Amino acid sequence: MESLRTVAITGARGNLGWKLLCHFVQLPQVDRVIGLSRGLPSETQLAELRALPGGEKAEFTRCNLADPGDHRWRDAIIRSTDVIHLAAQNPYPEASWADATASFDMTLNSALAAVDAGVKRFVFTSSNHAMGRYKDPPLANTIGPGELTTDLSPGVGTVWHTGTEAMDSTAYASAKNAGERFCRVLAERSQGCTEFVCTRIGWCQPGVNEPDTLSAAGTLTKSTSTDYDPEELDRSTRWFRMMWLSNRDFIQLHEKAVFADSENWPHPCIVVNGMSANTGMPWSLIEGREWLRYEPEDDVTRA
Repeated sequence: MESLRTVAITGARGNLGWKLLCHFVQLPQVDRVIGLSRGLPSETQLAELRALPGGEKAEFTRCNLADPGDHRWRDAIIRSTDVIHLAAQNPYPEASWADATASFDMTLNSALAAVDAGVKRFVFTSSNHAMGRYKDPPLANTIGPGELTTDLSPGVGTVWHTGTEAMDSTAYASAKNAGERFCRVLAERSQGCTEFVCTRIGWCQPGVNEPDTLSAAGTLTKSTSTDYDPEELDRSTRWFRMMWLSNRDFIQLHEKAVFADSENWPHPCIVVNGMSANTGMPWSLIEGREWLRYEPEDDVTRA
């Protein structure tokens, strides 16, 4: 019988990290979930956790992942069999270059520590903004539905207009793209002793995450307006709607990223797209289906 797993989740108090933490404590094959973050959970979060079966499996470590000398997160990773890395200084696509640099430092530190500790699997939650240039011509003209695969040349950073302001996610996306490349190098360095899964996730909003709140804004921190070029707004709205990732598909993707058998992987570091099964979207789900057995259940066009 396979031994029980201890899963460390960085950025555990955030939107995505909390959803995963609340799920992983309920899994029978998980013995312990270690939440890593700059602060401790709120009373509301702790009450939610206490109401869950397995909630007692969770523990929390307050730490600074950007500080390579912080022994608190290092000790937690040493005790873990698996790491899911979501932490970022600014988790939104409008992150500055300073934010992106700090976020990349967190990825470097945690991934290196995972290899040094002999962690079984490191899951890096990347972003489809790493391929954001495929939103517009000329790259948009090179793909059809389902043809935006993870082996295409990077198109780093989405450029769009919310209707009220111009946006560019290049800084945010560059940290994700570099993180993916670093994971690949570390997988080779460890000779596959630590396996890596990079998930280029789409838009998974806080809370219930319903499609009717997706818009050309492209981020929760910005608003949109119809007082702009309608063709450009339509293109941006469609792009962001097609990247929808429902809560249950997000959770399924990361559960399988931790537990999937790697026997058929082409490399000890794989990259998969993380969207729901949105009809007509450009994103390919072939890689996730083949390597992780990821089968999304939701579709933005039917929600």
